[in-house]
Amino acid sequence: MTARDVRTAGFGKPTRGRRGYQESQVDKFLDRIENTLLGQDDLTASDVREVQFSRPMIGRRGYDETEVDAFLARVEKQLSQTPPPPAGPPVVTSWKQLRAIRIPDASPGQRGYRTTQVDRVLEEIGIALDGMLGASSEEVEKTRFALAMTAGQGYDCAFVDELMPMLVAELKRKNK
Repeated sequence: MTARDVRTAGFGKPTRGRRGYQESQVDKFLDRIENTLLGQDDLTASDVREVQFSRPMIGRRGYDETEVDAFLARVEKQLSQTPPPPAGPPVVTSWKQLRAIRIPDASPGQRGYRTTQVDRVLEEIGIALDGMLGASSEEVEKTRFALAMTAGQGYDCAFVDELMPMLVAELKRKNK
């Protein structure tokens, strides 16, 4: 299931005599599911299993409960089988904080960035963050890393690509 599947999900009305689930609450929860699948929220399978929705006002019918529950069961199953996405890089203002970051390895099917190149640049950035000579923000912005020779080696490209602009911004903030 993709974020698009969640965005385009539709539910019918319950049968006469049943009120169903309040649509606005279901829609808000679907937004959270979509964001989780995009890596922008942190819903768990347990959150999906335990969610409860109110009934619409008397005289109104919301979404059919059985359709919503079936959809959420599929979401719960997927979230329980999918490892959580790696957390984004933390804020870094010193070399000590930079050294504490554990950059995730590339996934088995991905060629990551060469670790020696990334480590060398991060060391130069760390030196500059602590006020000594080191890499400038302009040099870091221009840095491009080579990919590892085989899949499953190197650092996770997405993590490094997210980290580098944050470090450039911090260097600029420190007039480096």
